[in-house]
Amino acid sequence: MRREMRTNRVLMNQAGTLSDSVRTGVKVHFDLIETQDIVDGVPDLEFSFGNLRFEDEVKDNVAWLVLARTPAVLEGGGIQTTILLSGPNTFTVMSVTKENRVFRADIAA
Repeated sequence: MRREMRTNRVLMNQAGTLSDSVRTGVKVHFDLIETQDIVDGVPDLEFSFGNLRFEDEVKDNVAWLVLARTPAVLEGGGIQTTILLSGPNTFTVMSVTKENRVFRADIAA
């Protein structure tokens, strides 16, 4: 059985917002890496993870997300997904990563 891991997407230093059911719109910068295992040429498990960088004044106020282990929505860099913080600055993706496409016609309207 031959296994390989393929990197499907890499987003680096993207501006975004982090929200949960209580707090909305915490500004962050994030890196996201999406990978997929390939077993004998057949796509298998997908895994996505990344890093967050908070503004200094916000950093202490997000400890609640890590301690509560509740999902949060990460939006920015053209994507939206649900994440779970696994540490103060790291996360794993828990859902499908949706692409947000804003077209010029939508902005003009």
